[in-house]
Amino acid sequence: MSSHAQLRLPADRRRSAFTLVEVCVATLILVVALSGMVGALLTSSSLGRVNEETARAQRAATRIVEQLQGVPFAEAFATFNASTADDAGLVVAALGPNFAVDGLNVPANDADGMCGEIVFPTIDVAGVAELREDVVDDSLGMPRDLDRDGAVDADDHAGDYRILPVRVRVRWTGVSGERTLDIETVLCAR
Repeated sequence: MSSHAQLRLPADRRRSAFTLVEVCVATLILVVALSGMVGALLTSSSLGRVNEETARAQRAATRIVEQLQGVPFAEAFATFNASTADDAGLVVAALGPNFAVDGLNVPANDADGMCGEIVFPTIDVAGVAELREDVVDDSLGMPRDLDRDGAVDADDHAGDYRILPVRVRVRWTGVSGERTLDIETVLCAR
């Protein structure tokens, strides 16, 4: 017998052994699959945090709409606007247009330090916010006849509105950057 014949492995044994290339390819496939799974888990976790932030903002905005509906209708604008000049004689304490939202981070450029804001169709005239029918804001259905006299004018209707469009806005900085949630509604006397 030749010395070469004695050193050879049987054919069935050669097929059952893994080569270094096969081990490297299998390891690479495993690493790619695991990194894909880890990426999916991280994305899912981030999406869960985004959903929780959005739910917090939605709950806070809905709570504010309910507060707006809970005050006497004729006092809603005075109760939730920024002016203190119209606060005398209110049945409830004036709350102003800004509100905090627990669990949400205020954007860095927010001057009042609160995520929430109540916005009415107003125009600033000599430092006073006037409730106006001639404000252009499609999402609030403006311009609109707020005092129901049949005409849209440029007068201040803070004292005689019959319907009151309002936007409740929540702005925050979250895991996916700066976000905004708006709820628009129209209040009317019951």
